[in-house]
Amino acid sequence: MAYRGIFKLNQAYKKQQSLDWPTKNDVWISNLGSPVTNFGTGATAAPYARYGYFGAGSSLSSVDRIDYTNDTATASVKGPLSSVRWHLGATGNASYGYFGGGYNAANFSTVNRVDYSNDTPTAVAKGPLSIARYGVAATGNSSYGWFGGGYGGGWIAAIDRIDYANDTATAAPRSSLSSTKDYASATGNSSYGYWAGGENPTALSRVDRLDYSNDTATAVAKGPLSVAKYFTAATGNSSYGYWAGGSGAATYSTVDRVDYSNDTATASPKGPLPVVRYEFSATGNGSYGYFSGGLSPSRTTIYRVDYSNDTATASSKGSLTVARYDHAAASAGANGLPDTYPPTANTPEPWYGATSYGYFGGGGIPGAISTVNRINYSNDTETASPKGPLSASRHYLAATGNSSYGYFGGGNPGPLSTVDRIDYSNDTAAASPKGPLSLSRALLSATGNSSFGYFGGGNPGPVSTVDRIDYSNDTATASPKGPLSLTNRALAATGNSSYGYFGGGRTPAVISIVDRVDYSNDTATASPKGPLSVSRASFSATGNSSFGYFGGGSPGPFSTVDRIDYSNDTATASPKGPLSSARSYLAATGNQSYGYFGGALGPVSTVDRIDYSNDTATASPKGPLSAAKQSLAATSAAANGLPQ
Repeated sequence: MAYRGIFKLNQAYKKQQSLDWPTKNDVWISNLGSPVTNFGTGATAAPYARYGYFGAGSSLSSVDRIDYTNDTATASVKGPLSSVRWHLGATGNASYGYFGGGYNAANFSTVNRVDYSNDTPTAVAKGPLSIARYGVAATGNSSYGWFGGGYGGGWIAAIDRIDYANDTATAAPRSSLSSTKDYASATGNSSYGYWAGGENPTALSRVDRLDYSNDTATAVAKGPLSVAKYFTAATGNSSYGYWAGGSGAATYSTVDRVDYSNDTATASPKGPLPVVRYEFSATGNGSYGYFSGGLSPSRTTIYRVDYSNDTATASSKGSLTVARYDHAAASAGANGLPDTYPPTANTPEPWYGATSYGYFGGGGIPGAISTVNRINYSNDTETASPKGPLSASRHYLAATGNSSYGYFGGGNPGPLSTVDRIDYSNDTAAASPKGPLSLSRALLSATGNSSFGYFGGGNPGPVSTVDRIDYSNDTATASPKGPLSLTNRALAATGNSSYGYFGGGRTPAVISIVDRVDYSNDTATASPKGPLSVSRASFSATGNSSFGYFGGGSPGPFSTVDRIDYSNDTATASPKGPLSSARSYLAATGNQSYGYFGGALGPVSTVDRIDYSNDTATASPKGPLSAAKQSLAATSAAANGLPQ
């Protein structure tokens, strides 16, 4: 079979599978354990998220590796940890797994690092935890790992942070859980870590949330698990965390799901494990969670939870090489990390191609149009390609989406409440109308995460309404959520997996205010944060998981680009390198590395690219849109910190 999409395989693998050769714009893989390299941009990304690592456990130092692309096979034995231990914790990033703490005749502070690119040697000892302890649980994001709780002569609440960029140093004591406990389990996403359950001295149901952007503050108690228990296992993706099994008043097969966008609610019981299980471990990727080993009795079995069908009983998959319990697990694709691993011969095409494009839809020239242009990020000097149109001509609309679909909502003439959905896997087809917004409006803005899209502000009014689209139920009318802090129109929005930032606009005066919507508490009124450097309206924004970039606008017009640092969002936004020209009524989207600002009042067809790694430089003009247009909207499968 041929892969005609963006990703191609290496020469040896191609020969084996009879695949096509890559072209100059393809992204290909030099071998199954090497970085993915894009010929167009030279960017690389490790494909190690195809594996999960299950390490140590009672009487063991060995590490088993499971292959998610072949998960019915028995796991492979990899390089061991430096010593036998159990009741340890583990987390990691895209390149390494960190296994810390544990017990074997004495408490351990040891942290071993597993190198995913060279996983056959013994794991290397790195800077230790600040406290020797066992019964510790860990989670993290792409930059840091947090190890919390445990037991070491008494129950512990303290949380240590490992800095992956300086992992030979002793882990830094940060904050603490809301109470002392051991035998909890933890998972999270790019912004928050969740520690749930545990013991002190009886079983607990509490879920503690640590805000990574403020990790010296004590973790906040959130909605509990459905029952008090310890010895659970946990993993998840960017939207949900899953806690399975455990002990307490009984032993359990229950799988509890915490919805990060509504984490004050009690966790929802989902499809169970096939058997009761405790003292086991879990990791996974963006689509599945893998729960392995455990008692009772000691097991080798691996069960898989399908996040897209999580009411079903977990399915039995391949086994570990040896029965183990009290072990720990890590993966390059867990905790909402991007899970970009190479395809197999059975992978449908296009494989992961959606994240290579940006879509600019609607607008005016100056009359309203329905055209959708697609920018190819791997070849961004070429003119954007016209794709399937919106269901109707409109301008002054807004757009957001997830890794599979783009949603374009509202606009004029009307105003309209229509929401059109673009299917990235079939983008030559006309967009499909879905459930409408709760009210008709134009001059609104939108952002979101992998589960929900948020459309805020607009005219007539202006209004402060924020509508939430549930991507898993997108034929329903959007739900009004907590409003903006004031009525607003002609504003701009971007965000990451946890927060949406709505900035500037007209109220009717032009303002610099930035409102933050907390997706985990989206019925509350948005919180004003640090302002933009200048008041403006009729502009646009995009960003990645760490920063948001707001560019252009009026009056003026402006070429100014302001950067919001999500880890310090009470500060005034920082002016960065400007756009190549002053303009307003433009649209923006991008990926983790670049932001693309296209169109503008005039109209114009110019597309400017901001390089986030060099954001003090003036934006570079790239391939234009297929026609000059203004008051359009844009989205991408890779914007707003979405996995790519």
